[in-house]
Amino acid sequence: MKNIISIFVLSLISMTIFSQSSAYENGMKKGFEFWKSGEIDQAVALFERISATEDQKWVPPYYVATILISNSFSIQEMETREKHLSKAEEYLKIAAERSPENDEILTMNGLVFTSYVAMNPAEFGMKYSGKIMEFHERAIAINPENPRALANKIEYEMGFAKFMNQDLTPLCEKMKEIIPKFENQELREPFAPQNGIERAKQIIENCGI
Repeated sequence: MKNIISIFVLSLISMTIFSQSSAYENGMKKGFEFWKSGEIDQAVALFERISATEDQKWVPPYYVATILISNSFSIQEMETREKHLSKAEEYLKIAAERSPENDEILTMNGLVFTSYVAMNPAEFGMKYSGKIMEFHERAIAINPENPRALANKIEYEMGFAKFMNQDLTPLCEKMKEIIPKFENQELREPFAPQNGIERAKQIIENCGI
């Protein structure tokens, strides 16, 4: 998980090119620039302002949550990490109110609880494993071609299998099978997520296949 921040950001920078310019587009691009440069607070604050202004769009609050969640994996202090994740949940709720039953939002909810488990497997593993899988499975049920939902589910299963000292080969093969889904995905709307392929490839490389 330690490379999750850079992988998220590098994927997002090259998502799409827009010929048209607007305050919304410029603001979103500036937010990604802040995130890429490691200016987390500035990125979150900007996406919060965009979310408040563009109060019908689910994408800005989604990225507030995404940045907070991805950054949380590098935070060791429990109270600070929990504050990040609590705020992320608030913004995922806002995003879900604007776009109910959205597979991208649902799978990101799964990552909230994955961060808790990564922080303290003994305390949160049994408590949240079912919830994590439920969110990813709901996302996949809505959109079976969503490569992020599939990859997030597989990666969590791999973490559990590793903890149980089980063979990871079948899960590595599953991850390999979804690479074409990343490559062939269509952008549903401007700035909607398209990231994840770099993370998936890194996992496959670590598997040695």
